Amino acid sequence: MKHALYKLFFGKPEYNKPIKLSAYQTYVINLDRIWNNVKHHDIGFEKVLRLFLVAIQIIFPGIHIRNIFGRYGIIRRNVAIEFYVLFKTFLPFIFLVTGFYQHIAAVVIASYLLIETICYVASLIFVSDVFVKPRSYRRNILMLFLNYMEISMCFAVIYASLHLLGNRPYDMMDYIYFSIVTSTTIGYGDMHPASHLGQITVCVQAVMVVAFIVLFLNFFGSKVETLHNEDE
Repeated sequence: MKHALYKLFFGKPEYNKPIKLSAYQTYVINLDRIWNNVKHHDIGFEKVLRLFLVAIQIIFPGIHIRNIFGRYGIIRRNVAIEFYVLFKTFLPFIFLVTGFYQHIAAVVIASYLLIETICYVASLIFVSDVFVKPRSYRRNILMLFLNYMEISMCFAVIYASLHLLGNRPYDMMDYIYFSIVTSTTIGYGDMHPASHLGQITVCVQAVMVVAFIVLFLNFFGSKVETLHNEDE
């Protein structure tokens, strides 16, 4: 059983190659590369954005998880990150199921995770030149789907905790439904924000999701095509 689980999550042992640099060392190197225009000659707002997207990683758990599990090899580090993304996806759902969304701490945690995901996606687009080529683009598309669901769940927690959909009783499924419908930009109209704060939150989510889908799928479209050609 133990061997089967290892095979399922880690594949062949020889794939688990050691990582030469820690996540913290790579973090410093990436900042230096952008600052000194090693691979990309950016200036002005573009350079500020790229520096920000790399620098802000240090305040989120992702880089620390990569640093801790990186000492056990690249495959184990990647699997640890996958479980972390899965955890971030289900945590807002747990908040809604247990009723923890009623506490302001739920909004703080959901917003924190949301900002990490948005910065990560933006960095894949604007700072892709400092990243190592991913082992599997299909894996990244799967991560994209989990990130998309995480965004929807986090906004559902925000709508529920701040009572942004009005005063009539709503249950957990109503908030999830409204958030996903907003994320798909469908907007049936059966539910709507009942305050200016709610309207602003909906606008932020809609713009965020559209940018997320368009930019991210645009970025990976060429990668999937390249992968398809390599398979042939």
